[in-house]
Amino acid sequence: MKHQPPGLVKAGTESDVIMMICTAGHVDHGKTKLVKLLTGCNTDRLKSEQERGLTIELGFAPCLLEGDLCVGIVDVPGHEKFIKNMVAGVSGIGMTILVVAANDGIMPQTIEHFQIMELLGVSHGMVALTKIDLVSEERINSVTEEIRDFLKGTFMEGAPICPVSSQTFDGYSEFYDALVKQIKGLSRKHKSGIFRMPIAHVFTQKGFGVVTMGIPVDGTIKVGAQVEVVPGNQIGKVGAIQQFLNETPEGEYGQCLALNIPDFNKKPPVRGQVLCLPGYLEPVSSFHVMLRTIHGLQSPLRNAEEIKFHTGTIEEPGKIYLLEDEVLNEGETGLATVVLSNPVVAAAHDRFIIRRPSPATTVAGGEVLAVSHTTKKLRKKQVAEQLNTHSAFFRDVDLMSAEGLEKKIEYYLSREQKRDASVEEISKGSLLTMDVVEDCLSRLVESKKVLTLGTNYYIHSESYRSFLNEIEFWLQKAVSEEGVLSLTLNNLRKSFNWPVRLWKRIEKDLQDKGLVKRQGNRFVLQASEKKLKKGDLQLMTRIQNIYKETGFHSPRPDELPDKLQAPKQEIDLLLEYLYNQRKLIRLSKNVVLDYDSFKKAQDTVLNIIKEKGVLDSADFKVHIGSTRKYALAILDFLDSQRVTKRLGNNRRLAPGYQRNLL
Repeated sequence: MKHQPPGLVKAGTESDVIMMICTAGHVDHGKTKLVKLLTGCNTDRLKSEQERGLTIELGFAPCLLEGDLCVGIVDVPGHEKFIKNMVAGVSGIGMTILVVAANDGIMPQTIEHFQIMELLGVSHGMVALTKIDLVSEERINSVTEEIRDFLKGTFMEGAPICPVSSQTFDGYSEFYDALVKQIKGLSRKHKSGIFRMPIAHVFTQKGFGVVTMGIPVDGTIKVGAQVEVVPGNQIGKVGAIQQFLNETPEGEYGQCLALNIPDFNKKPPVRGQVLCLPGYLEPVSSFHVMLRTIHGLQSPLRNAEEIKFHTGTIEEPGKIYLLEDEVLNEGETGLATVVLSNPVVAAAHDRFIIRRPSPATTVAGGEVLAVSHTTKKLRKKQVAEQLNTHSAFFRDVDLMSAEGLEKKIEYYLSREQKRDASVEEISKGSLLTMDVVEDCLSRLVESKKVLTLGTNYYIHSESYRSFLNEIEFWLQKAVSEEGVLSLTLNNLRKSFNWPVRLWKRIEKDLQDKGLVKRQGNRFVLQASEKKLKKGDLQLMTRIQNIYKETGFHSPRPDELPDKLQAPKQEIDLLLEYLYNQRKLIRLSKNVVLDYDSFKKAQDTVLNIIKEKGVLDSADFKVHIGSTRKYALAILDFLDSQRVTKRLGNNRRLAPGYQRNLL
């Protein structure tokens, strides 16, 4: 007796697709018929597929369950020659239906498809045991046990195994109910990264132009948004979006989308390219990965072996270089670098498959840990250490959770961009949207894992501490080994090529910790005075006394060694210290006053100008009881400090002079 299958729906349903699921299994095990039973759609759309009864390309169809639960189904090819299309179909999948024919049982492509799903990170699924109308009840039970044993220790251990016939509909109700229960038990996941969609199909539609199809692996896209084709660097505007023939204003991760982009009419994209937000991705040839070889691997995966690399819709030949071992045997995990023949687009945390070109078999797969943008050859040990650090940092973290998003930003700031970075730079480095980055940064700043540097710039706390420790060590060394008492700001910054915003934060912390004192454009090293010997302190006192006693008739600095019978180098060092402490004021190369004398001269200038409105420069020497040399040196210095302003032979007070007084 035939039972009409429930849930039949035509393409064009107006329900939103909540996730994508895929079929998987050996060729001719009934995947396409099962999809047609669920959806009413024949996903073998190509003439060659219909003539041969063989799925070659990916097939897509909407499936409406219980009237309002809509999922998209990807029907993947089962034949080993079309495994590359199967890999493309699994990207972005929420769960799988493993299809096994009761008359055949588990076959080679059953195993390979299942291995691919495991390696690509699929974590939910169920089994459809098809063609039960062709076998006995005993055979059904036998194959069920075979499947149950096969799934032990995998992500599908304990998954429902549902006998069903696409011819008689026997078991269909039970299969349908189990499918609905599985889907309802899964939460719809949202990914907060930038939009990325591996291109699966490209065609031209009359009146619209180029249409690209695929399943986004991250992010959201809206009508009117700009997208870029990478590789290729074409930029175009999304004119329309469809989900299974339905117009929609936006689409997102895990949905089968068709994007109409008329700007690409002259040069349509091709399968293997990626659509993304402009400026975020660039093609590279080298990836650092964590991979695991399959169980049942007949010959070990060897260092420098030629391979085919599959991720998204990409298939590219290359070589794999093992970083810790010369070979990987079946079921073993290891770190490696994949170097491809041509640049492709992939990102950290993307999943991939490694296949041997001859004989064509799947041998391994795993996760991209880092994308290499450098041509510099690094030592294997160095790369392995970096990758182990990466793995430890993200261990047991759900990358879609708030913690996972924060971890991505924290890793970028602490490991990839060790200096400060803008919100835009962090967005591009972590492949997260600006809104998500700003939200995560606010929490990271609150938890003190990240520090702000001015407006819109951030640095990881550990990175900042390393910079601060570096300059503290350098300053201590300058005092203890070189006897430096002070440094100009410019000389200090030249020794450390850091951005100004980082310097401002470091300067503040150095002063708050009492390590330096800012005097104009110089830093006085606070530890330096403690390092001065008793003889140095005595000599410094003698220098000060000379300038106090001589007032506006002070000696030139180069006269001091003879006057004091002391080495010039030692006197120059102490003079520099006194200048920075503002105990002595250096007006010019040859004119130095003690602070009290200079303050007296400055007050005299202010009082005269306030009383008379102007100061006659020629008369100033009389007011201070000195010579023209000292009078002009004082006035020129006050001009340079913007306390006064020269007008011919006269001086007036400069605007805002109060803030420039010493």
